[in-house]
Amino acid sequence: MNFPFFNRLQVKKITVATTDEAGQRARTILESLLRELPELLLSCVVEVQSGKLIASYTAHSNYNPNHVSLRYARVFRAAQAALATRAWPGGPLTDISVLLDEQLHLLCPLDNGQRYCLLVVNTADTNLALAKDILRRSTE
Repeated sequence: MNFPFFNRLQVKKITVATTDEAGQRARTILESLLRELPELLLSCVVEVQSGKLIASYTAHSNYNPNHVSLRYARVFRAAQAALATRAWPGGPLTDISVLLDEQLHLLCPLDNGQRYCLLVVNTADTNLALAKDILRRSTE
């Protein structure tokens, strides 16, 4: 039997799914992001091929990384495929920015496109340039 109260997200805590090197690196990235952006809404590190969460952080139970990880994995794979077929001119994929009315969603590739880091912040708390710079420094 599936009890919904057993599946609740741990709020304001970094959750790491694996204990290997990728999990430790993901934890380090999320801790760095949280240090720089304490008002962070959601962040996660996701494996691109499977859409599996490696690590995640959420500030509220309404922001569920499990819901967005598969969708953004598909977006990321489509962008990589478009670049591989030269459908878009330009160099390698450095990030994907999704601007909503009240939120900024930033995707940054990790490990040669095998994983990505998602950062979600409120537009009232930070701007796009600052969020991109913090994400770039945290994932280097």
